[in-house]
Amino acid sequence: MKTEKLFKRHVLQAVTCYKELLDEHCANGDPAHKLSLQMGVSRNVLQQGFRKLFGESIREYKLRIRMERGRTLFDLGKDLKDVAHELNYTKTRAFTTAFKRFYGHTPTKVYNVLG
Repeated sequence: MKTEKLFKRHVLQAVTCYKELLDEHCANGDPAHKLSLQMGVSRNVLQQGFRKLFGESIREYKLRIRMERGRTLFDLGKDLKDVAHELNYTKTRAFTTAFKRFYGHTPTKVYNVLG
């Protein structure tokens, strides 16, 4: 059965709208529950629709685009503190830990950046 048949049109619109917010704001948009209320769908339905349409959970997607954005910022010459701050991590260490879990190594090992 096609994805469009599994979810109603307004659910698909909510999922697409949420993904666009995430893409525009590098995963720092409104939480899923706020958007789901605005769009008239439950948070669980929004999350299920997101996984069906894009093949990963909202959390996985947000983490992936944040890490990809981090790599881009390092490539542009930004330092570790600036990258962590721009990606809305409260502590540099939290960003380093997330980066290591995602890529298997710390950003300092690959980019030789200072913290």
